[in-house]
Amino acid sequence: MKKEDTAANAATEKTVPPLPTHAAAGITPGFANLRVVDTATDKVIQHVLEADTEKGTVRRYAVERGNFVREGSDLKVIEEERKVRLEWIGDAA
Repeated sequence: MKKEDTAANAATEKTVPPLPTHAAAGITPGFANLRVVDTATDKVIQHVLEADTEKGTVRRYAVERGNFVREGSDLKVIEEERKVRLEWIGDAA
């Protein structure tokens, strides 16, 4: 094997960063590439603002019949205790 082949292969391989235990929109790098999954049902949780796998908490927007719910001039945020896991999707961070 040539030295150039090894260097070329190393350059094309992607290293996947470790999953965070806490992620928040606008704060955690690569948040858009994270999926939050309910561990009890294996269903993806949509519209998540923040998730903590160690504490088992999720903050997400409330949605009814496909529409975001408003509280006054703001969108309603639901805070729940739920066992969740984070997964990378697409191009990881």
